[in-house]
Amino acid sequence: MHGLYVALLHFPMRDRKGRVVATAITSIDIPDIARTARTYGVKRYFVVTPLPSQRVIAERLRDFWLEEEDWPTRREALALVAVREDLEGCYEEIAREEGEEPLLLGTTARADVPYPRLSWEEARKAIRERPTLILFGTGHGMTEELLSACDALLPPVRAKAGYNHLSVRAAVAIILDRLKGEDDDGNG
Repeated sequence: MHGLYVALLHFPMRDRKGRVVATAITSIDIPDIARTARTYGVKRYFVVTPLPSQRVIAERLRDFWLEEEDWPTRREALALVAVREDLEGCYEEIAREEGEEPLLLGTTARADVPYPRLSWEEARKAIRERPTLILFGTGHGMTEELLSACDALLPPVRAKAGYNHLSVRAAVAIILDRLKGEDDDGNG
C-alpha cells in the first residue's frame, strides 16, 4: 500500500477579495485534522506556511499535544504533523521516502475550474496505486497557479448544494472518508 499524505496550505491562497495572501494558522485545524488523518491511515499531515512566525505557532500547538501525557490518542495523532515552509519540500520528502514522486491531488469547493478532475472511484483507485499528496487550502482557496500544478482535482464536496463553504477540517474529514471509508484499519 502506498502512502497517503495531506497538506494544509497557507500560501498561495486567496482572500475574500481575490488577493494572493498567506493565511494564518488556526489552532483548531492542527489537532482536528491530525485526528482525522490518523483515523484514515494518513502517513503524514503537513502544515505548510512560508511565514516563520506561523511555523513557530504550529510547532507549539503540535508540541503541546505531543507532551501532554493525559491524552495518548491525541498525542499519537499529533505525531503525524510535520510543519514545513513550502509545498516543494513536502513533495520532495515524500518522493525520497516512497521511492517515487507522489500523485498531487488538489481540492477546491469551486465546480467551475478548468482543470482535470478525478471521480471518487478513480481517486480511490489512484491512491492505492501510487503515493498521493492531497492539498487542502485555507482562506478563500488556492490560487489558479497552485490548482493548475496538481495532477488532478478531487470533486468538490456538495457542489450543487447552493452553499459550499465548509471549514477545512470538515472538508478533510469528508474527503478522507470518501477516499478511504472502511477500506482499511487506519494504519496506512
